Amino acid sequence: MKKLFKNPLTMLVVGLVLVAGSSVGATRAALSYSDSAEEVSFETEQLFVDLIENQNGSEVSVAMSNSDSNQNSTVGKLSFTNLTSQITDENPLQINHDYDEDVFVQNTSTGEAYSEYVRVLVRKSWIKNDKSKDTRLDPSVITLKAADGWLIDENESTTEGTVYYYTKPIAVKEQVQFLDAISFEREILDGVTTTKVNEDGTVVENVYGYDGKTFEIEIRVDAVQTHSGAEAILGAWGVEATIDSDGNITSINSSN
Repeated sequence: MKKLFKNPLTMLVVGLVLVAGSSVGATRAALSYSDSAEEVSFETEQLFVDLIENQNGSEVSVAMSNSDSNQNSTVGKLSFTNLTSQITDENPLQINHDYDEDVFVQNTSTGEAYSEYVRVLVRKSWIKNDKSKDTRLDPSVITLKAADGWLIDENESTTEGTVYYYTKPIAVKEQVQFLDAISFEREILDGVTTTKVNEDGTVVENVYGYDGKTFEIEIRVDAVQTHSGAEAILGAWGVEATIDSDGNITSINSSN
C-alpha cells in the first residue's frame, strides 16, 4: 500500500503567519553633580529615537509616538514584507537559512541633543488566535541576526528575550543597523502528528506543531546620553558598563 506524504516545508509555509509588533521607548538621563555629597542625581528628559524597517526596498518608519509623563514611548509594527516575498509556494521555507530583514535604529533628537548609547530589548513569542501567548511553542526556533556592533547581555537574556547594547555612541541623526536577517531553526519541524486522510489509509498528511501559527516580536529601544556614560547607564539601566577611551562600550556587567 503506497503512502503519499506531503512536503513538510511546504505544509509549514502555507500556514505560517508572520506578524511582529514592537514597542519602543527611550529616555535620556541628564547628570547633575553635588560636590559636597558626591552624589549623582538623574533628571529624565525627552529623547527621540526611531525604528525603521526596509520594506520592499524602501526604508519606512514603523513607529508611532505615544508620549506619557515620564518618557517618549514609540509603538510600531514590523511588516516582514521582505520575508513574505522570499517565501512562496515555489520557494518554500528553508531551515537555518538567513532571510533578509533590515531593521535600523536612528537618533532623531533635535535641539540641544547629544550622542546616545542605545539598548534594545527583543521579546519573541508565539500567539494564539485569541492573541494570548502560546507557551507550548518554543520562541527560540526564531533566530534574529543582529548586525555588527551589538553586544548581547547574556545574563539578562532568555530563550524568549534578548538584550542588546550598541557598543558605539549614536550621533544625532545617525542611523545604525540593528537586524539584518531572520532564520528558523530545525526544531520548527518538531511536534509532528500523522493524520490518515482516507479511510483506506492510502494518504498520510503530516501536521506540524508550528503550522499555521503566528509569531510576535516586541522591540523596545532605550537610550542615555554619552556624557558621563558609565554613570548614566548604571543609573538608567542598572548595569555596569566598561567604556574605553574612544567612548566605546567594551563590556556590560548586569550580574550584580
